[in-house]
Amino acid sequence: MKKFALPGLITLIILGYVFYLSLAKQLSYYSTHVACGNYYLSKRPLNSIIEKEANTKPFNVEWLDALFLKLLSYSVNEDNKTLSSSFGSVETTMKYYPNYGCSTDLNKNVSNANIKISSLHPIAIDKNIQYLIDNEFVNDRGHRALIVMHKNNIVGQQFDQYTSINTPLLSWSMTKSLTSLLFGRMMLEGFIELNDQVFPGSDDPKRNSLTYRHLLNHTDGLDYQEAYYPFTDFFKMFISANVGKHISNLDFKYQPGNHWAYSSAATNLLAYKLSEIGNALGFNMQELFQYFLFDELGIHDAVIGKDQNGNMIASSLGFISPTAWLSVGKLMKNNGSYNGKQIIDKDFISFMRSPVEINNGSKILNYGGQWWLNTKDPTLSPQLHTIDYEIYSANGFQGQRLMIIPALDLIIVRLGLTEGRTEWINEGPFISSLISNYAN
Repeated sequence: MKKFALPGLITLIILGYVFYLSLAKQLSYYSTHVACGNYYLSKRPLNSIIEKEANTKPFNVEWLDALFLKLLSYSVNEDNKTLSSSFGSVETTMKYYPNYGCSTDLNKNVSNANIKISSLHPIAIDKNIQYLIDNEFVNDRGHRALIVMHKNNIVGQQFDQYTSINTPLLSWSMTKSLTSLLFGRMMLEGFIELNDQVFPGSDDPKRNSLTYRHLLNHTDGLDYQEAYYPFTDFFKMFISANVGKHISNLDFKYQPGNHWAYSSAATNLLAYKLSEIGNALGFNMQELFQYFLFDELGIHDAVIGKDQNGNMIASSLGFISPTAWLSVGKLMKNNGSYNGKQIIDKDFISFMRSPVEINNGSKILNYGGQWWLNTKDPTLSPQLHTIDYEIYSANGFQGQRLMIIPALDLIIVRLGLTEGRTEWINEGPFISSLISNYAN
């Protein structure tokens, strides 16, 4: 029996080591990307990043998450502008480049143009609104920025000790909503249309029928499932050397248009295809965002993270300041107009704010063109279902929010993280209290 047990034990050890290397690579790469942006862009101290960003409960199992935190370590080299993350024996190092972000390419050639401050907004503090915000900061220590704008004036604001209104903060999936706006801008310029084919001329019927409308509505049908744990589709995509090609090669699970599923893959494929337009115009993706969208809104400090080949991870890695998000909110509230100029077509704004309709005629009432919609259904809108006003929002992991209440001329920006995977706990009561101050 013993001579047969040894080969089995060796095989088990080898398989265990291969599993460990794969797990360590995923966790190290993910952790380094998040920490590098937070350290160099958001200017958060490393001890805060270890305490907050690193503690995202990757397995949501207490003992496993505790082991993960013990195995994870960080180091910074200020001279080289690098940050390293180690998970056990596996280490990832990224270098920070101004105007570009963090990259595993430690010798990248990028422009070092000075970063300007994004446009600020007028302030007219309302003591009642400021009281609500101050009280909310006491109740939830996870807030980093909480701002309320009414009729284009900031009427209340509060920040944590490391944040100002100009600090680029990790906005997670709020970045999806920015990507939809870039599409709308390119559409207004005549470069692309909603019903254009994503893969024109493909021999595969499903691939051939995929349109940009499907990507924007997350009815793409790709064989991809959204979940934020190691070895999931999201992690496979996130750590791939070329995110665009990885997604372009995914199989289809459904006929496009037949099924809705929230999907970072759809947004990243959208960004990858927009980058092809940008390349033809002489822009990389960061420059495309800047020239066609950010400059129009007075946003000059936004950085969206990229993969090892420079493809933008436009689903998730936007480091955007609170003042920039207020500008985005004003653009949406004004139906695509900003400072008197039509940046996005009104019909496209309406498309983003309208429920998705799939091929059988049923509607996804809480989702539009990569913007979230409130409903009266508590299962779809657990925090906001009691509110009678239309609300549409850009939402992100751990409670990132840009919320627009058009009937009351209100814009709310909330950035932060409460604890682990927890969302903004007091979102519903805070918004209800805010509305009660203006709904007369």
